[in-house]
Amino acid sequence: MKPYSKWSKIASSAIFVNFLFANVTAQTTEITTSDAEKMYSTISMRRTSVHDPSVIYEESSRQYYIFGSHMAVAKTTDMQNWDWVGVPWAVESENGLVTVDSYTAFTSNRVKEIIKNGEKVPFGNFDASAWNCGSDPSWINGNMWAPDIIYNPEMGKWCQYLSLNGIKWNSSIVLLTADNIEGPYVYEGPVIYTGFINDTDEAISFRKTDMEIVLGPQSSLPERYNQGEQWWEVWPHAIDPTVFYDEEGKLWMAYGSWFGGIYILELDKTTGLRDYDVTYESNYDSRKGAVTSDAYFGKKIAGGCGASGEGPYIQYIGEYYYLFVTNGEFAPDGGYEMRIFRSKNPDGPYKDLNNIDAIYSKWAYNYGTGDTRGSKLIGAYNNFGFQSVGECSQGHNSAIIGPDGNTYLVYHTKFNDGTFGHQVRVHQMFMNRNGWPVVAPFEYNGETVNEKNIESETVVNKNEVPGVYNVILHRYGMDHRNFEESTPVQITLSEDGTIAGAMTGKWSIRSGTSYITVTLNNSAYEGVIVEQQMEPTTIKAICFTGCNSAGVHLWGYKPEEKSALAYSVNNLELPFKNNARITSHLDLYGVNVMENVKMEWSSDKPEIISNTGIYNPTGMTSYEGVTLTLKLSAGDYFWTKDYSVIAREEMTYAGDYLTGINALYEFDQQPVLNAFNVSQEAQLKKQGTNSVPVLEKDSARVGKVLHQYFGASGNTSYTQIVNPLRNNALDGMTVSMWVKRNDAIVWDAIWSFYNSTKNCRLYMTGNSYIGFNNGKGDWFDINHPGAVISDNIPVGQWTLVTLTVSRKNGVKLYINGNAVSKLEYAGSASDFDYNLILDFIQECPSFYLGYGSFWGSADVCIDDVMIYNRELDRTDVSALNKMCNRVTDFVGKNEITGITDVKADQAGEGDGAIYDLKGRRVTNPENGIYIINGKKHLIK
Repeated sequence: MKPYSKWSKIASSAIFVNFLFANVTAQTTEITTSDAEKMYSTISMRRTSVHDPSVIYEESSRQYYIFGSHMAVAKTTDMQNWDWVGVPWAVESENGLVTVDSYTAFTSNRVKEIIKNGEKVPFGNFDASAWNCGSDPSWINGNMWAPDIIYNPEMGKWCQYLSLNGIKWNSSIVLLTADNIEGPYVYEGPVIYTGFINDTDEAISFRKTDMEIVLGPQSSLPERYNQGEQWWEVWPHAIDPTVFYDEEGKLWMAYGSWFGGIYILELDKTTGLRDYDVTYESNYDSRKGAVTSDAYFGKKIAGGCGASGEGPYIQYIGEYYYLFVTNGEFAPDGGYEMRIFRSKNPDGPYKDLNNIDAIYSKWAYNYGTGDTRGSKLIGAYNNFGFQSVGECSQGHNSAIIGPDGNTYLVYHTKFNDGTFGHQVRVHQMFMNRNGWPVVAPFEYNGETVNEKNIESETVVNKNEVPGVYNVILHRYGMDHRNFEESTPVQITLSEDGTIAGAMTGKWSIRSGTSYITVTLNNSAYEGVIVEQQMEPTTIKAICFTGCNSAGVHLWGYKPEEKSALAYSVNNLELPFKNNARITSHLDLYGVNVMENVKMEWSSDKPEIISNTGIYNPTGMTSYEGVTLTLKLSAGDYFWTKDYSVIAREEMTYAGDYLTGINALYEFDQQPVLNAFNVSQEAQLKKQGTNSVPVLEKDSARVGKVLHQYFGASGNTSYTQIVNPLRNNALDGMTVSMWVKRNDAIVWDAIWSFYNSTKNCRLYMTGNSYIGFNNGKGDWFDINHPGAVISDNIPVGQWTLVTLTVSRKNGVKLYINGNAVSKLEYAGSASDFDYNLILDFIQECPSFYLGYGSFWGSADVCIDDVMIYNRELDRTDVSALNKMCNRVTDFVGKNEITGITDVKADQAGEGDGAIYDLKGRRVTNPENGIYIINGKKHLIK
């Protein structure tokens, strides 16, 4: 809610309105509310939760299947709506009878001999259940991980390569086959084993594996494998297979996971098992990170040295084999993210955009805030399109080129909503003109544009491109442990090819194609521009996706104008009810509308309620009806509606909260302007890799608030404001604002007056730590975190924080209108010359939010910054607080009455009564009891 009732100096605000709407063009077609209801619809998808989804297309049924861990299987015809499938395991008796049996499915393999050196060699029996599970075969049911499915035409079988996970790296990948894609699947034999970590544990002896078929007879476990509990430092883990045919028809299997790296082997197309005639070099030595090939495990293609990495998937697209690997841990705070490399050869070497090899030569923290190797396809993000819950931990993907020519990315994701559930997502992928995959911003919804269109035609007319776009960067270095998400900022693409807004730059489309180059802050993102549908609606949007040379991916969208207007009309949330009684400002421009929808309010009595919603009852002695007209427009379309309100007569307070205010920043829309001087615009900025502050909704406030992000070591998120007190003759000054801390860090700046050239500053942090230093030896600290931890500004709740400085009275701090009686001073506070502070403020060029302390920027939300050219005294601050809380006092916390738990004398003087949002008079006949429309309500 807006925290004050009136600011008489800007009652008309005509110049402000003219500034905002100088560029609004005349619309030609009016749509009605009834029209708007018919212009789009909502849709729903049948979601599915398949862990580690591997996708395959089954031609005869024209269906896509995804197979995942723990026997999870789903199918679809449209990549949007999924149906669950039960795919069983089975055993085959000696007479060929196949019987479904999950518990003994892996005890006896069907293949009994293989070919090596042109001769048949006994294969023996390999009890995969015993290797992985010991004596309890039922244990295997919870440890069947990440299968990959492929049809083998030489075998005439569907081949399922399945990981059976053991507790000490004693895992195996086995092959199962079926005549039908939905099974039942019969165990053919093992493909690879891992975890024979010593020569003493009989349960996981190498002699129970196929090692001696590969290496020949061994008198003991080869020393290079005798790693004990440190197996993971050197060797791969036999999980997460990906099987594919290369362009020459060879069959390959890549596999592996934390921490020994990703390896690849050739398979025998006639059996589907390992090709025992293909040999690999062994290059193990005491430098464990130097292993890149091994006679048993095959050739390393990625990872290793203890670095994270799992779920490899290889797909040939265009001219390259693309290796997808997911780094991090599959948890909302695990930093899970897809990285991509490519190679001309199926077995590598795989390199990223900067020609860095996918293989690690030493350990690296390679997710979250760590290593940036590999192009990062998607990161945690929120508030994109109609998204209401943050999506995070995207990965363990597969990819496929469908019969429609579209390339699809299929992955599982988790959510930043406190749960640990997961779901499957499908996005279309395109190749940019540099040959790197970029991911469509929205989920696939039947779009038909693919590589053929992108390369040969402009699928979006160039004259439709200009407009306001919401964009997010899937950047490296995100603080996943604190659930950091990328959130959209707005930029404007202009017809002349320039870009303005939260980021600046230029854009261009390559002639005759749909390849777009978007250059933001001097970084070029090469991608494509297409039209998509914004789930969960039928609203179309112009979208672009691209990546820069560092591997950072960019998404942007602009909704179709007519649909965006219709959506905005249908989802209006006004700050007042029709015919409501008005006793305070109306946050008219805090109404949420979609991108490219312009909003314009007008009042028939702007001297009482202005065109921007400023309430000015000065001189009123009764009630006055006011008509407010709202016009929404987009492109050639507009919608308009009149609303009636009743302005109540002026209510007075002891104290003066109006005189001397030089700046008011409401943060309800961009540009963010000083309501008392619209030539002064707040600049939302960042340093280093941090995020630019954003304007966002908060359920406890009307309109939007400013959200600034934590930052340190030169990576700050801040807002720069022209100091409205510069060159003022000051005897005192006041800074007041609403603050909600999002973390408990005590050092970082909420606000400051800061002159970097003179290294002089006055600042406040979340600890209500107030520091001054003029770089000349004059300084003081109040509430220094090294001496006292203060809860004056609590974490997680909105607080009105007011600081005054005067030459006579020094520094005073007020919290929610009440003076803080005890301030802990350090330095020369007792005899400090406060003239130094005011003299500095008179010269200081800038006022900052989130910048100017000696540390960094606080993760904090801020609303309604007010700066005065005088010291507000105790009575003034109390009056300011009452006006700030007037609207808040009438927010519907009580589910029946819509009235907050406050006493009548806290809500204001005047006639001594309280009115709820609907203008109903509230009486207080007895202590703690309020009566509304004849019903009693207890006030706690």
